[in-house]
Parts: sequence; C-alpha cells; structure tokens
Amino acid sequence: MSFLEKEEPKQSAFWDWVVGIGLVLVIGGFTVYYQYQKRSSLTRFEAADQLYKAKKFKEAGKAYDELKSAQYLTTHNDSTIYARMDTVESIREQQGLLITQSKAKRLAGDTLASRQVLSGIIYPDLLSDEDRPWWDSIMVGIPPATKP
Repeated sequence: MSFLEKEEPKQSAFWDWVVGIGLVLVIGGFTVYYQYQKRSSLTRFEAADQLYKAKKFKEAGKAYDELKSAQYLTTHNDSTIYARMDTVESIREQQGLLITQSKAKRLAGDTLASRQVLSGIIYPDLLSDEDRPWWDSIMVGIPPATKP
C-alpha cells in the first residue's frame, strides 16, 4: 500500500537559495579577482616598459624578470618581456666581453688601450658585481660612452 502513503512535504527552498547565492558569490568573486590581477599585471608591464624606454635596463630587467610569472598578460606582452630580457642580457654579455678585453690589454701593460676598450661601455650599471670594481678603478672620473 505504498501508493496510499502520504508524500513528505517538500523541503524548504531556503537551501536552494543558499546554494544559488553561494554560487553567484564564488563566480563573482573569481571574476573580480581575475580582473584585479589582470589590471595589476598590465600596470606592472607598463611600468617595466617605461623603464626600458628610459634606458634604465637594470631596473627594467628586474621588473621584466618579476613579470615572467604573471598569468594575466597577453601573448604579445609575454613575447615583449622575453625579447627585452634577451636585449638586456645581450648588453650585459657585450659589456662583459669588453671587460675581458680590457683586462687582457691591462695585463699586456697597455693602460691606454685598456681604458679605450672600457670607454665602449655604455651602461655600467649592468656590469656584474665582479666587473664593476674593475670598471670603476680604470674609469674613475671619466663618464661612460654616450648612450644612443
């Protein structure tokens, strides 16, 4: 006689509302978080871009390095980051080679040639911690080469 049994009264719609509101809050919260992170990443990218354009390569390199892990940048921005980091690293390597050449000339006893080689260093702030004292010791009082 199961068909004669009374149906249980329907549960309150309260929990339906709680679940619905919870879903709306979770989705809305994620959307707000995503938009905030996206704006933050773009702002940091623009700041690094300004440093690069101002030829402050050391600071720009650090800023771009921090942006490598940003998840909310476009592929164009990501490509720009890596291209500019490569440029900064290339400048570092070129200047490192100049330091090596300068040291070789100094060891050969040619101080003037050593200084001339070092005068080709345009961005001394990019020199490594090991190379910077060498540049300072030879180029004291002589400004770096004209920056392009």
